[in-house]
Amino acid sequence: MASRSYARGTTEFDRGLTFFDAVYAVAITLLVVDIVPPTADHWASWDALAGSGVLDQLLAFAISFFVIANFWKVNHRLMGEVSALDGPLLNTNIVAMFFIVLLPFSTASMSEATLDAQPLPVVLYAVNIICASLAQHVIWVVAVHRGLTEPSRAARRRSAFTFVVPAVFALSIPVAFLLGPDPARYTWLLLLLTGPVTSAIQKRMAARDGEEPEDA
Repeated sequence: MASRSYARGTTEFDRGLTFFDAVYAVAITLLVVDIVPPTADHWASWDALAGSGVLDQLLAFAISFFVIANFWKVNHRLMGEVSALDGPLLNTNIVAMFFIVLLPFSTASMSEATLDAQPLPVVLYAVNIICASLAQHVIWVVAVHRGLTEPSRAARRRSAFTFVVPAVFALSIPVAFLLGPDPARYTWLLLLLTGPVTSAIQKRMAARDGEEPEDA
């Protein structure tokens, strides 16, 4: 039996997009809930405040805030290019949202002071990011396969660089086990390099094809 499809502009389509946006908004808000405020003694000096572990929590919060915001931007762009929602596309979005909603938990685990020397929380966070990235790529693949979007050259270029972020986080997994969680976190700084590089490459490819470069 053919899957029911909800065309763009219908109430069902708008409800689907609203639900997706709400899930990302809730996930990004939940990040702050797990930050444990320092006690009065920890506010006595900067050293005491740093020793409370709140700075590590705030750093993890900032990282995950922008990670989830970027995932939302990707999903927003993907959904902006589809002509309709059907069962398979809804299901792949639900899978992607599962990994997005899990991020507050993996973020809290990674920033827990008592687990600071353990590699597994960092590995869990990396796996979480990898799964979320790949799930969002599957959304695009399903949309193309179902004929719900036309794969433009720009979309194909974005797809070609989809695996850069998962590759960086995958690299941090053996680093966490071999060298420890801190060196694993440092490998994520590679994204500060890969991001501008891949963006520049895509802009050059767009110029070569005679297209206007997309906004970040």
